[in-house]
Amino acid sequence: LKSVIIGKKVKTIGAKAFYGCKALKKITIKSTVLKKVGKNALKGIYKNAKIKAPKKKIKAYRKLLKKKGPGKNVKIQ
Repeated sequence: LKSVIIGKKVKTIGAKAFYGCKALKKITIKSTVLKKVGKNALKGIYKNAKIKAPKKKIKAYRKLLKKKGPGKNVKIQ
């Protein structure tokens, strides 16, 4: 798994959804209704991965996703 696109109507990402996917370098979030991300959902992804979110939700998603295990170098933009 190298890249993931999360659809427009997704409200929840489950616990350990991408846990240990070391090759996962790119996550694109198209959803503006994402409310919950499970524990350790992003733990163990590529250390320099990029997460792209809708412009109006970047600040909220940064706060939501940073607690779910991505490394310090993962960029949420």
